[in-house]
Amino acid sequence: MKGFGYLLKFSYRNLFRVPKRTLIMILSLSFGCGFIVWDLNFANSGSKEIMKSFLTQYAGLYHITHPDYYDAKNKKHFNPFKTMSDEDIADKSLITKSTKRAVAPVFVSGEKKTLGVLLTGLEVLKEKQLSTLYKAVTVGRFLEPQNQREIILGKKFAERIEAKVGDEVAIVGQALDGSVANDLYTVVGLLDFGGGDLEESLAFTQFNSAQELLSMPSERYHQRVSFDVEAEELPVLKNLGVSKWDELIPEIGVSVRFIDDITWFACIIIVLVVSMGLSNTLMITFFEREQEFNCLNIIGAKTKWITISLMIEVFIMGTVAILLGLIFGLLATTYFHYHAINLELFTGGKPIIMGGMTIVPLVKIYAQARYFWQVPLMIYAFLSLTMIYPLVRVIRRSQNAI
Repeated sequence: MKGFGYLLKFSYRNLFRVPKRTLIMILSLSFGCGFIVWDLNFANSGSKEIMKSFLTQYAGLYHITHPDYYDAKNKKHFNPFKTMSDEDIADKSLITKSTKRAVAPVFVSGEKKTLGVLLTGLEVLKEKQLSTLYKAVTVGRFLEPQNQREIILGKKFAERIEAKVGDEVAIVGQALDGSVANDLYTVVGLLDFGGGDLEESLAFTQFNSAQELLSMPSERYHQRVSFDVEAEELPVLKNLGVSKWDELIPEIGVSVRFIDDITWFACIIIVLVVSMGLSNTLMITFFEREQEFNCLNIIGAKTKWITISLMIEVFIMGTVAILLGLIFGLLATTYFHYHAINLELFTGGKPIIMGGMTIVPLVKIYAQARYFWQVPLMIYAFLSLTMIYPLVRVIRRSQNAI
């Protein structure tokens, strides 16, 4: 133990042989560590804020449906004849943060053209409480809960069928009893998703109007969409299906995971570049001390002892740098927690379009505890690899090595 204490003291004192060089190495590693911690927190929080904005606009975190409503292989396909009711849900607490929807593909006839669209019946008051869909209505108004047979169309879709606010459009589809569903609806608003594809494929009406159109019993519906976006786990419901958003919109889920993976890859590249520069600096430092190592060999110090002392030097320097880096990372993360970042700074002032919807989130960065141990482990791993080549070269060049 005394021997190790002497080694520790010897190694610690050697760090001050060239203080400026040591300071530069510590600062470069600490700033790299701090930036990586901040960047990972930013990427994680950014993804969550973007997805939160996206999911609360329309899609929801997950859908509760009849187990056979969505096709198991492709959840873009669904069976509108498979319905459910609140009686099927054992956990009634799920109802408070979710809303019922009746969904069916229909044809909408305007003045000069008829096109297909996905018509969704909404619980208007609850949608206003839980989702931000009503904010996307830029022309006209959102649905009124006390009214009937009102419809909101996407701006692009309305242009294609030449319909405007105040016009009557004919709706034709298939009712659940096998009959032809048809009725006249009044256009009261136009949705603007920033030019995304969803403007051409969605239309909305009151829930009761959709039920009447589809000849659906009053207690039945197709989906219960949950907006509890903070939920970590999906509920397990007997005799019902639960589908998360990344199953329903897989292309968005893949994009988010890709961005997270790219962030980690970029961080590894940063550590690798810093480590290579550190390796070169260590080699120069060790070669400058070659005469010292030879003298230590001559007076009886074994190569193993010298090697361990050099390793301790590097790890003391690395530990100080990582601690400083974690402090820098925490301070930067805390600052941007209280001063949210507008992502339009990174898009030239243009909004982000995701899944056919415009997203303009302010990213409030939250510190994730796992990054404060994952990043140091990664840096220590690269630091260990960094020392190997300089140490081997020094040992081989020592003419009096024992």
